[in-house]
Amino acid sequence: MPISIAVQMTSQGLLIPRAALRDWDEVEVIEEQQRIIIRPKPTPGTEHERVLRILKASGLLVKHESAPTSPPVSPAEFTELAEKFSVGRPLSEAIIEEREERW
Repeated sequence: MPISIAVQMTSQGLLIPRAALRDWDEVEVIEEQQRIIIRPKPTPGTEHERVLRILKASGLLVKHESAPTSPPVSPAEFTELAEKFSVGRPLSEAIIEEREERW
C-alpha cells in the first residue's frame, strides 16, 4: 500500500526522512515512467528462509521447547514390562479381527 511522505528537494537531491523508511537496512530504487519506487531491498536466501523470516517477524513462529525426556528404563524394568505386554494375542490380530467385523 503506497504511503505519502513529506520530502524535501535540496541541492543534494531528494531528502526522505529516515523514519519514513522504518527499519529498512537497505533500500532499492525503481524508476518507472511517472514515479520512483523506494522499497526494502530483498534479502537473499531461499523461499523457505524468506517465509520463516516473515513468520518470525510477525510473531506467528515461535521456538518449540522440547518436552522433558523420561529417565532410561533399566534392563530389569524392561524385562518386566516385556513380560506384562506379551500376555495375550498380538495387537495386530485384534485389529484385523475388529476390521473384519465391520465389513
